[in-house]
Amino acid sequence: MNYKVESVDQYLRKHRIIELFEDLCTKASFNQPENLEEFLVEDLKIKQQQGFLTPIFTKQEVSNIFDLFDLKRAGFITKENCKRALLTMAASQHQQQIIELTDQIDDRVDVNRFIRLAEQFLGV
Repeated sequence: MNYKVESVDQYLRKHRIIELFEDLCTKASFNQPENLEEFLVEDLKIKQQQGFLTPIFTKQEVSNIFDLFDLKRAGFITKENCKRALLTMAASQHQQQIIELTDQIDDRVDVNRFIRLAEQFLGV
């Protein structure tokens, strides 16, 4: 890789620009606002005030996603299903990588723990 390409790559990673655009595109696609420019400007203002992670899903929606993965209605899901469920909500490659590499998920996860994990990894 030549110096200029490497320098650009380092800059993009340092400032999380690719992740930022992935997040903005995901939110715009999910919400489909009438005034896209206003929506993006408002979301950037929120990110400036609250930090990078701003939630896409409500806690009730996260709970509903848990229910979709708790097929037997046992009140818990496996570690593997927990990761799959979290990955369905991930808004960026960075979030996906964090979820895939984590060892903080128990073998059995109840809805309250699932919501806390979603908050931790996804900013929900």
